[in-house]
Amino acid sequence: MGQNKTPGLFKRGDIWHIDKQVGGRRIQCSTGATERREAEQFLVHLLDTDRQSRVYGEPVRYEFIDAAKRYIEEEAKKKSVDRDIQDLKLVMPFIGNLELRKIHLGTLQPFIDKRKQQGIKSATVNRTMSVVRSVLRRAASVWRDDNSHPWLLSVPEIPKQSWGDQRATYPISRTQQMLLLRHLNDELKQLAIWLLNTGLRSQELLNLRWSWRRYVEDLGAYVFDIPGEYTKNKQDRVLVLNSLLQAQLGTMVRHDSDFVFPGKDGRKRDRILTTGWKTARTKAADELETLDGRKADWGFRHLRVHDLRHTFATRLRRSGVSNEVRKDLLAHANGDITTHYSAGELGELLEAVERLVEIDKQPHKTPGHRTKVLQFPYNRKEASRGSGAK
Repeated sequence: MGQNKTPGLFKRGDIWHIDKQVGGRRIQCSTGATERREAEQFLVHLLDTDRQSRVYGEPVRYEFIDAAKRYIEEEAKKKSVDRDIQDLKLVMPFIGNLELRKIHLGTLQPFIDKRKQQGIKSATVNRTMSVVRSVLRRAASVWRDDNSHPWLLSVPEIPKQSWGDQRATYPISRTQQMLLLRHLNDELKQLAIWLLNTGLRSQELLNLRWSWRRYVEDLGAYVFDIPGEYTKNKQDRVLVLNSLLQAQLGTMVRHDSDFVFPGKDGRKRDRILTTGWKTARTKAADELETLDGRKADWGFRHLRVHDLRHTFATRLRRSGVSNEVRKDLLAHANGDITTHYSAGELGELLEAVERLVEIDKQPHKTPGHRTKVLQFPYNRKEASRGSGAK
């Protein structure tokens, strides 16, 4: 069966056009869209704009560059504002001088096509599109002109792009983990161990503060209460530590900095994916090839820091941890998530992450490595010894 026709829309070549009588006048223009759905959305947006102007008078025609400047001014204190500025600079040659009402997937397509031709990954393009959507949402929902007209009547749908270049996740094996840790320097090794045992995102770990730590008397263990402003989904979360990390916490020296893993001069460390990480993963892959007598997987040779989070999730699933508990431990956006856990609920989370330590008790095929197994829960005095934390 054919699709129902939308009055006023017709296709010329690959592009949908508008030819429609509205309020006694004829509107003729291109939607710039190749997809019917996008063309229909553009038509609805155009009709809304026309109705608004007839009822309330002609609104001010703001261009995207005006909206982008105001957005950056309002987001000046945002941590990623510099990245937002760079993304907006990229799209300016394509939509900067366009009226906000004329921005939609069709007018953004030349930018998308050019980035694709340049070999830019779709995830990077989607990041830019996300900033554009944020500007348009602000223009539609917050900003008003002198006559109380919104800068933009409705936000066009700008779907995520995908051209099959998404990299598959690469959870690592115990042997691969052993080889990676063997070649990392002491600082990176400790960070990697925490990522493998917490599932934190790299920036969440680097932002971790001593002042967020608290002791749960009923469990004989420390947890960290991470504020939502430092998590990806902007929700507060509780970080639980298995016995391996509880023991490490008890031996870590607290410096003048509040950061658990400070960088130079006590400031926040920038990143984990350093030259040292890249060198270590290459050496680990080379050693694995020597041991196995075959080529190491591409994913291991190019291991990302984020793959350790996927390793954590995979090991929880394989050890029988429920999906609900895994979501809580990974702090996935979830309408049912709670950040106020009872001691019993925290105990369930602790039991889940402790299974990772139990796995470490199993012998590895590759010689030369032995994981120290520690019992849980800890004695409070032992856990706090050497930390310098109060």
